[in-house]
This record gives sequence, structure tokens and C-alpha cells, in this order.
Amino acid sequence: MAKPILTRTSFDASRQFIEQKGRSLEIARFHYVFSEASSDSVVAALKEFQNPDGGFGHGLEPDLRTNDSSALCTSIAFQVLRSINGTSDHELVSVAISYLLKTLDQKEWHWPIIPKSAQQSPHAPWWEQSYDDAPESFSLNPTAEILGYLYDYQHLVPETIISQVSERVMGALSPANKIEMHDLLCCLRLMKTKTLPNEFREQIRQALVQQLDGTIEQDPAKWEGYCLRPLQVIDAPDSPFMAGMEDAVAANLAYEVATQSKDGAWLPTWSWGDMFPDAWQQAHQDWSGVISIETLLVLKRFGCIEGISQPT
Repeated sequence: MAKPILTRTSFDASRQFIEQKGRSLEIARFHYVFSEASSDSVVAALKEFQNPDGGFGHGLEPDLRTNDSSALCTSIAFQVLRSINGTSDHELVSVAISYLLKTLDQKEWHWPIIPKSAQQSPHAPWWEQSYDDAPESFSLNPTAEILGYLYDYQHLVPETIISQVSERVMGALSPANKIEMHDLLCCLRLMKTKTLPNEFREQIRQALVQQLDGTIEQDPAKWEGYCLRPLQVIDAPDSPFMAGMEDAVAANLAYEVATQSKDGAWLPTWSWGDMFPDAWQQAHQDWSGVISIETLLVLKRFGCIEGISQPT
């Protein structure tokens, strides 16, 4: 199968969409990757989503519109920092780590994904919360991912916290527990942590190999719905999960190139139904910017954008 290529015209359409409809964060990320702009502009745009308590909110995750800080939005902030090779030199990092240490549930050794106060603001149906006071049970989403960021900035984190959360994550990755796609994505981000001890990384890889079977949707006819596509797991040519998935990855690359919308964007495959229609309209636009930049990044890694070289 010939490598699918996003033409320069299509790439320019996506640039125009991001610059005209995207948030300042996605615009800054685009120019960092494709125009060699400084990472400082990305950090400055990210800071707009940070609260005085160090956590992130303000719709950084577009389905959660509350201004209040959440582990979910804070984990996304660290995803962005990692994508620009961010360091702890930035003041927003130390206060964000401090927020995570303060909000860690040391009974379950996890982070509740969103605060109860999020119920008061527009949100997707899956973020609807009941008002009971029952404690949340352990969740790999976003705890596994956050563990990776604690390793990244371990000089700011008590060693006992890293070891306790690590132990809890590995326990949840038992073959007896079938994990869902968002848990899996959080574990993949943990595995990509460069500061992770090699033995721990290998344990996670082995556990995930057993979880991947049947989790990745390989039927292109189903990709227009909400599912885990091959490129969400195998997002670079050197992925440790590439073996045996080459055809599915090639088909998914072709699908992404073919499904760019007329305005240059890639669109969310979900909706909020009839909940908060005005807020969803804004969330849909925000998501379109986020998904578009993420799709362009994947296409770049695989050398699928005309005139733009693959990273070495």
C-alpha cells in the first residue's frame, strides 16, 4: 500500500482552520511544531488554563467546562508540556505538582478524575455526577498517566508517593482486570515516560500487550464512531506495539487523510446529545482544534504530509 499523503493544500487548510477557529494553545502548538516557534508561547497559552491552586481547568479538556482545577485537566497540561520537552524550570510545573500532591487520595492512591463542583458547569453526559458521598474507587484514568509526570519531576515528589502509586497501578494492570480504552491510553502515556525505570516500563508493556487484543478497533467501517483507532495506540513508526499492526496502521493513516473536513479540520466523533447545546457548540469547535493538531502531529511522525519531513 502506497503511503497516504496529506497534500500541501490540505495542510494549509488545516493551518487556516487552527489559526482562525482554534484556541491560543492549539495555535501556539501548531507554530511550535511546524514554524519552529518558541516553546515559550505554548507555555504562555497553557498558563491561561491554570488556577491559583496550581491545577488546571477552564475547559482545557473541552468536555469539562468548569473553571475549577481537576486531575483530568492537569494531566492534559502535562501532556502538552511533554510534547514540547518542557522542563521543571517553568514555574507552572512546580505549582502543578504541588496541586497533584495535595489532591492525591492516599487511601486509594489515586486522583479523583474531576471535582464534584464540575457538576455546576456545562459538561458532557459522561461527566455527570451523582451527589452521593461514596468515595471513588481506584481508576487508572488519569492516575497511571499522572504517575509518569511524577517520575518526570521526581525531585519535587516524595519517593514514598511514587512507590505507592506505582504499586497500585501495577496491581490494577493484572490480566484479570480488563481495562477500557481511556485507562489504556493513560497507561501508554506512562510507558512513554523517559525517566521510568526500564524494569517497570517492561512490566507495563507486557501487561498492555495482553490488554490490547480486542481493544483496538481494526475495522475501518467503525472508525467514524467512538472507538480506539490503531493510531491512538501506535502513534509513531517506532511504537513497541507495531508488530502485526502494520496494515491496520497504514489503513488508519489513509483514513485520517481522507476524512479531513472541507474546512481543513478533523472533527470529534461524539456529541453531548441534548445537554448544554450552546456549550457543546463551543466544545465542538475547541475539540476540532485539538483533534486537528493531534492528527497533524501523527501524520508528521509517519512522514505523511507533503513537503514536511519525518522527524529523525
